[in-house]
Amino acid sequence: MHPAALAEFSPLSRTYLNTAGYGLPSRRTVAALEGALAAWQDGSADWVNDWDVQAERCRAAAGPLLGAPVDEIALLPAVSVGAGVVLGSLSAGDEILVPSGEFASVLLPALVAARSRSVTVRQVPFDALAEEVHPDTALVATSQVRSNDGRVQDLAAVAAAARAVGAAVLVDATHAAGVLPVDAAALGLDYVLVAAYKHLLCPRGVALMRVARSRWSQVPAFVASWRSAGDAYAHYYGPSLDDLAPTAARYDVSLAWHAWVGAVPALEFLASVPAPDRRDWCVGLADETAKLLGLPPTGSSVLAVPVADRAAAASALRAANIVTSVPPTGPGALIRLSFHLYNDLSQARLVADVLAPHLETRR
Repeated sequence: MHPAALAEFSPLSRTYLNTAGYGLPSRRTVAALEGALAAWQDGSADWVNDWDVQAERCRAAAGPLLGAPVDEIALLPAVSVGAGVVLGSLSAGDEILVPSGEFASVLLPALVAARSRSVTVRQVPFDALAEEVHPDTALVATSQVRSNDGRVQDLAAVAAAARAVGAAVLVDATHAAGVLPVDAAALGLDYVLVAAYKHLLCPRGVALMRVARSRWSQVPAFVASWRSAGDAYAHYYGPSLDDLAPTAARYDVSLAWHAWVGAVPALEFLASVPAPDRRDWCVGLADETAKLLGLPPTGSSVLAVPVADRAAAASALRAANIVTSVPPTGPGALIRLSFHLYNDLSQARLVADVLAPHLETRR
C-alpha cells in the first residue's frame, strides 16, 4: 500500500484490482457510516447538522480534486443526472459530439436529447475527437479516461478545438478524479461530472458536478429542490426562483444522507495525499503491469488485458484470490485491472504472472 493508505485501509485478504468497479472504503468511512446508521436506528440524529450539512465538507474537498472553485461544485446522486441537466439546456439544431462507444450515462442522455429536443448526436473515434470538432458543434461530451480500456482523452486538445468554435465541453471524469489531475478551470472544461464511488472511494449515491460560472445563466436548474436554495433550510415552502443559490449549489439535489456522511472522510483522505503522489502510485502500478505483460501503458490506473480464453483467465484469477473485472461489452476477451493507493508492486507482479499464460496472441 501507499504509506498514506496504511492507517486507513485494513489488510486485505485478497488482491483487489477492481476500483473501476467500486472503490474500497477507508476505516473512517466505515466508522462514519456505522455511526450514522446507529443514530438513525435509535432516532438520536439531528439530520441537518449530523447528516445534511456534512455534504458541504464534500464540496470543499471536491473543488481541489476537480481543479475548480468550490462555488462551481454541485452535489448530485449520479453522473446521468448532471448530464441530463446540461443536455436539457441545448436548443434544436445543436450538435453534440461524442466518442463512439461512450459510456451510457453520458451517451443515453445525449440520445434522449436528440429525440426530444431535435439536437444531433455525432459519434466519432475516441482518439480523433478534437479534430472532429466542427463549427456547428455546440457541445463536446467525453470521458477523460475510458472505463473499459483505460485510454486517456487529450482534454487540452479537445478544449482548444471547442473554444475555437464556441462549443462547450462536458467531461465524465469518473475514472480520472482522485488519480489523474482534472484541471477543470485551467483547461476550460465547462462541465465535469464524477461518480464518486469508484476512484474517489465514496459510497454509491455520491456524484459531483463542476459547472463553470460562465454557464450558470445558460443551464437552468431543471432538478431544483429545496436544497437548491441559497439558504436551503429556510425555503422548504413557497420559494421563488430568486431563492436559488447564487452558486452552482443551485444544481444540488436532495442528498442520500448516509452516503454523503461516508463520503466526507473519503474525499478528505484523498485530498490529504498530494496529487502527484496519487497519480504516480496508481498509474505506476498499471504501467508496471502493462510492462510485465508486454502491453502499451494507458497513462491511467486502468488497464485492459486481452486474453485468449476469458473463462480460463477468470478461473486463474479466482484461484489466485485476485478480484478484477470483465467489461460486459467491447471487442475481444478483456480482463480489466484498476489500481489504487491500497495496492502495491507485489500485487502488480502477481496479476501479471497469473495473466501472462492467458494473453491473447496478436497476429
